[in-house]
Amino acid sequence: MPNKADRLNIRIDEKLKKRLEKQANKEQRSVSNMILKVMRDYLDDKEKK
Repeated sequence: MPNKADRLNIRIDEKLKKRLEKQANKEQRSVSNMILKVMRDYLDDKEKK
């Protein structure tokens, strides 16, 4: 089944990438999955207000 998700390319600071990788590793997630989680959590929080 083909993936219908849109792609988004971003550039981030090397230090931020290392922090994301470290946290993703702690949570046994990929970096992409970690970014999606953070974005969803942020938007969920903002939409509640």
